[in-house]
Amino acid sequence: MKLLTRLACGSFHGLSLSRCLRSFHLVSDGQHPMEPITDSPAPTAAMDNPSWVLLHSRNSRWNNSIDAGANTAAKTQTSTGQRLRVAFDLAAPPATSVLHNECAEAAREEKYCSGLNIIAAHGDSVLLRMGRDRYPQPPAVPCDHFVYQAGGAGRPPSLSLLPLLKGMEKYKEGVEDPSFRPLLSHDTGILRRGDRDLLVARIEVLIEDDDGRPMAHLCLLRPGMSQWEHKRLVPVVHEEGEETMGPLCGPNMAIPVGDRFLCWVGDHDGFILCDMADDKSPKLRYIPLPGMPYDPNYYSDDHDLFPLTDSENMGAAGPGVVRFVAIEPRCCCGGFGRSSCPRSGYAFTLTTWKLTLTMDEPVTWVKESVMDCEELWGLPGYEGIPRVHLQCPVVSLDNPDVVSFRVVSNTDRKAWTIQVDTRRKLLLSAVQCAFDPRRSYRSRDLRQAILQ
Repeated sequence: MKLLTRLACGSFHGLSLSRCLRSFHLVSDGQHPMEPITDSPAPTAAMDNPSWVLLHSRNSRWNNSIDAGANTAAKTQTSTGQRLRVAFDLAAPPATSVLHNECAEAAREEKYCSGLNIIAAHGDSVLLRMGRDRYPQPPAVPCDHFVYQAGGAGRPPSLSLLPLLKGMEKYKEGVEDPSFRPLLSHDTGILRRGDRDLLVARIEVLIEDDDGRPMAHLCLLRPGMSQWEHKRLVPVVHEEGEETMGPLCGPNMAIPVGDRFLCWVGDHDGFILCDMADDKSPKLRYIPLPGMPYDPNYYSDDHDLFPLTDSENMGAAGPGVVRFVAIEPRCCCGGFGRSSCPRSGYAFTLTTWKLTLTMDEPVTWVKESVMDCEELWGLPGYEGIPRVHLQCPVVSLDNPDVVSFRVVSNTDRKAWTIQVDTRRKLLLSAVQCAFDPRRSYRSRDLRQAILQ
């Protein structure tokens, strides 16, 4: 039985999804050895219609020949009357899908849109931001925001323009700040609730008040609303006696979990959990991430110590559960931390934790799996892939035990994306990608959606 099949990269009117130089999909029943094959069978239905997709926040391409009849195509008008049409070229993870856009001029003085970015995604919905050209003079509104919703149940895909978000004075109740507020990928998330309900939420983390309590502003937009709703000075609660990170820092990304929770995740320390069960009075809670052992060489300038890049991430693992993934450096003797030992340069352990979300009860991270780099490197199918630190962990929407990673070797100038079953300790797939050290590819830039 042949157990290796090629991954289909796909294309959109001849535009390649990504420069996939070599790829294979590994399927194992855990009993039979894997054999490489050289032929390329037809893509499976799962590859043609992926159950979920990965979107890169800046993976948007101008395409002036989008097929209006494509099953992912949708159109609308911008705030200045331009016609905007978008379509997605879908690919099965770990490959990333591509957003194509076409924007037509409405008047001689109006310029084309300068770019379309993916800000957030949840379920069949994607939040987009379109920049506007600043020549010959900056526009009054520098960007528009849209929500794309995939088609389904007999309805076509849709693209809707959102109302502008204006801020509120931080310390003056009810006083509007006339300045425009863009929605950014690190402070804004969307939460799909049921078939037709969608909530857009933006957070602004504040310095603690006079009593030492961390606070935040929330801006909410619901379907059918023409104005944003402002929730000022919402307290960020934490368990009594729970160690906080002092003044709260801003988040890096928003992760939707089920139809109730949004998690704004920061760097290394923790995340802010937002409970939208009652969106009239949303609640915020700070939860620390799993504590890592202290690494005395973390900030060392020793060039013999290879740094870890983008080594942690969190993702949804069920309606009220999150999974945290960390690549942790270790010494050849088994100790934690980076080491200059010849055998320890790229040594690491891959660890996953699970947490059940709640606003009122104590929470505890439960360690789910630990996998050593030697176990990973010895798996069937890993031959030829660089033995370096993993990067950019992303938890699968289908199976939270499955995590995708980037494997990048600057020395060999090679880059791969792999999928690993962390519980069964199996290499499921590998895609060799074009090596481009100038392009940013971080887990915080990736979004997950269900667009079929």
